[in-house]
Amino acid sequence: MIRHARELVPVLAARAEKCEQSRFIPDETVEDFIRSGIIRISQPVAYGGLHLDIDTVLEVAMELGRGCGSSAWLGSFWPLHNWMVGMWSKQAQDEYWADSRDVVSSTAWNMLTSKIEPASEGIRLSGHWDFSSGIDHASWVMLFIPGPRMALVPKKDFRIVDNWHVTGLSGTGSKEVYVESSFVPNHRILQMEDAAAGHTAGRELHGTPFYKMPIYTWLTYTLVAPAIGMAQGAIDSFEELMRVRVEGISGGRAGQRQSNHLRLAESSAEIDAVRLTLRHNIKLLIDSANSGYELSTGERLRIRRDITFAGKLCHRATQRLFETGGAHAILRSAPLQRFTRDVDAAFHSGVLNWDPNGEAYGRFRLGLAPNTFFF
Repeated sequence: MIRHARELVPVLAARAEKCEQSRFIPDETVEDFIRSGIIRISQPVAYGGLHLDIDTVLEVAMELGRGCGSSAWLGSFWPLHNWMVGMWSKQAQDEYWADSRDVVSSTAWNMLTSKIEPASEGIRLSGHWDFSSGIDHASWVMLFIPGPRMALVPKKDFRIVDNWHVTGLSGTGSKEVYVESSFVPNHRILQMEDAAAGHTAGRELHGTPFYKMPIYTWLTYTLVAPAIGMAQGAIDSFEELMRVRVEGISGGRAGQRQSNHLRLAESSAEIDAVRLTLRHNIKLLIDSANSGYELSTGERLRIRRDITFAGKLCHRATQRLFETGGAHAILRSAPLQRFTRDVDAAFHSGVLNWDPNGEAYGRFRLGLAPNTFFF
């Protein structure tokens, strides 16, 4: 699977400018993700999954990010969402995969308004949510609602508002979703308290390691993994640029300048460190799930610290290279500027904000209670 992702990198790179201008993932890329099996990586085997798990999703996303940040974002999210559906009841899963094993779905965590009315054996839901990545291609959407809960809603019950005009990750098409009035039966409602504890239907039905884990501890690695790939793409682009760039005034070759050597070395070291830390933490999570060991509060907070600190390092690494890339680096066709903007956009997500996560870890180290439930 990782080999398939690696083979797609130059293909995605060739489409990156079109993807950004279109503000959604090209149909050809969706077809590539389906044909290669990326969509099915971590979905339950009972519904056509590939006997793989979220750790493979992360490795694939880190590869895809080297070609196109927006495509990698969805190359991480779409298989994640198919894994997430495995937490719902079996009846909901049967409905979700009734027509195809290659389902694409979206999520919307940022609830702007909602109205929930009790109904027989379910609820009547209306409202609107924003930042629903990949919604243009989605057959279903998972909507965060008070409780906290998530409601699984089919395409016929929502509409898309095209308000996605942004400076980075433009191709993700993370638009607003409106629901006028949708009946959501109880079997399509997930209690997030159960997901936070790693005790959903997926634990009993499928039993793979990530269904046994507290979801908030690791979930945002699915945002970080594509961003690591984007940062690596920036490093690769900078290296390629330095090999050919001739400085206009001095006539010297940029690749022979010591300061560029140091910038390249420092940025590559940061991204290597982030990648290794991700793999270390994912192994710890899998080992704990397989052994039945429950991670301590300190271990979970440290993982959340590492996830959000990765954002700082990815941002530093790309900015350091971009600021010395010269005038050619700001051309719209230049990959370096696109990677830099995409990394910046990725870490504007509220759940990747360093301050509250760093604070929570620091409080724990000093004997204070964490001031967040998101770990």
